[in-house]
Amino acid sequence: MIQEKIIFGIDRKEISHFTSIELHQTINHHHRFKIAVPHSVVESPRAFTMQNAQNWLGKVVHIQLEKHNDFLGIITNIQYTQELGHVGSQIVLTGYSKTILLESGQKLHSWEDTTLQDMIREVIKQGADEQLQNDIQPEFTHKIDYQTQYAETDFQYIQRLAKTYNEWLFYDGEKLFFGKPKKEGKRIKLTYNKDLYNLNISVQATASQFSGFTYNETYNKLYKVQTQNKVEGLPMLGNQAFDASERLYSTPSFEYGRIPTGDEAFLETLLKKRQEAAMADANYITATSSNNHLRIGTIVEIESTQALSPAEALAKGLNQSQVHYKTEGIGTYIITEITHKATDIGEYENSFKALPAFIKKLPEPQIAFPKAEVQQAIVIDNADPKNQGRIRVKMLWQQTKNLRTPWLRVMTPDAGTSGEVSKNRGMVFIPEIGDHVMLGFRYNDPNRPFVMGSLFNGTTGAGGSSKNHLKSIFTRGGSTITFNELENSILVKDPSGNTWFMDGAGNISVTAPKNITMNAGENISMTAGMNITNTAGVDFSLSAGANVNILAGLMKNVIVGANYLVNVMGSLLEIIKGNRESETSERKEIAKSAQFSATEKDIVVNSTKTVLKNSGETSNAH
Repeated sequence: MIQEKIIFGIDRKEISHFTSIELHQTINHHHRFKIAVPHSVVESPRAFTMQNAQNWLGKVVHIQLEKHNDFLGIITNIQYTQELGHVGSQIVLTGYSKTILLESGQKLHSWEDTTLQDMIREVIKQGADEQLQNDIQPEFTHKIDYQTQYAETDFQYIQRLAKTYNEWLFYDGEKLFFGKPKKEGKRIKLTYNKDLYNLNISVQATASQFSGFTYNETYNKLYKVQTQNKVEGLPMLGNQAFDASERLYSTPSFEYGRIPTGDEAFLETLLKKRQEAAMADANYITATSSNNHLRIGTIVEIESTQALSPAEALAKGLNQSQVHYKTEGIGTYIITEITHKATDIGEYENSFKALPAFIKKLPEPQIAFPKAEVQQAIVIDNADPKNQGRIRVKMLWQQTKNLRTPWLRVMTPDAGTSGEVSKNRGMVFIPEIGDHVMLGFRYNDPNRPFVMGSLFNGTTGAGGSSKNHLKSIFTRGGSTITFNELENSILVKDPSGNTWFMDGAGNISVTAPKNITMNAGENISMTAGMNITNTAGVDFSLSAGANVNILAGLMKNVIVGANYLVNVMGSLLEIIKGNRESETSERKEIAKSAQFSATEKDIVVNSTKTVLKNSGETSNAH
């Protein structure tokens, strides 16, 4: 079909002539173009060169298929082609839509408490500045706790966000859309056998039942949800395809939630959107058309026109000598993929794929999610506002951009609870600010980091000595436990000088620069196979609330450097089975009443001098 002239220009300058143009446009991806230009339009006649054409590399190309259907792209490749036996040579230009500006290289970046809209606008601003028009209106408007662009180009990251949140993503030729456009463009009618031909209507069965789980670490809750048997926005054929899909693929998937939500209702909403995306192309059409108004996102109303039979014309009271037509609606669709082809003689044709116009979601981008590797980080905060032992860190690449992670859980050899211990059962060692740690990622998801353990570096590590015989635990304040495997000894020490030393040879030494206090709610038992020695630099006190029992198997020696005082509040009873001898330079005993008795032998009183007996009253001797 002959069409009005198609305009083609580079760097805002119209090119007078082209041989052919091919433009492929699709949702979720870059558009591609290929333009052939006669060599003579660009270069000097008979010159085997691209001296002028090479200046077009990286320039903006503008293709106007019709007044309201424009395409803006970037030239990324230029070729000079000539075939033996063919007349003339060509300059072939190939490239992509302006979205290719977002492919400048893989990047690392992260966001906290930010919306999808703000993240994507920032990515586009950094990647393409003002060169790429955009309309960023995602359906999901909540702030996201943490998101990471992980070794992805800007466009790959935007694709991943579209897949994760099931948002619309397409370039309409001039503008990048993220989120379903708020305003519907003008609908275009296409009539089969008029400006539409080779029409194919298809239905397909698709696995569309999903179930998933999510874990809320704050409340220690595991949730599982499953999609319901209802998808909105499908036409009759789409609903029939959905019913057939359910019968064919009757077992739902079961996988972790793509988003670390920890919220049951939110996960259910996400799975519902995913089901809508899966069924979006359960019913679709493909067709060939000569209408050059079509582009990605165009709503088309498909109808067919057929001649009335004589009987139908008679029933309608129409003149049977004339040909009459009837129009029948086929459906309303939205174009999601289209290829335009045009030639220098005014020929134009397109072939497209379209989905039911009222679908809620577009099919997901066919991309793989990035897999995060173990990474090093530095601790920047350990004062967890929820008192759950979490820390914040900066990965190496985050340090250069002043970014950080959210609060992360710390892996430890033993952690949990018990009937007797409600919190902190296990090993509690929270890394200190400035420590180097290693991060792992649940499900290899860059948005789900956790702390695997800590690392020494060249300035903080001293190792375990040359024979690797020292194992130790050092706290921030300087308290230590040291295991010496050459001696098999253990030393426990604090900064004040208190030590507990087990020498590995059967001995224990306890040292305190000041006091040692031992308290027991009931008993303290001390047993020595040989000797017990107690030494005090000043006083030695022994106190009992009831009885003090001292048992010596052989001899008891008491040596007093000065005075010896025995203070008995009741009676003093001595039972001696052998002899008792007492030697002193001078002895005095005073009692209110005194009695000396010998039950078997005599009482002998000897003195080298005089024996004096005095009585205040009468003295009796028998």
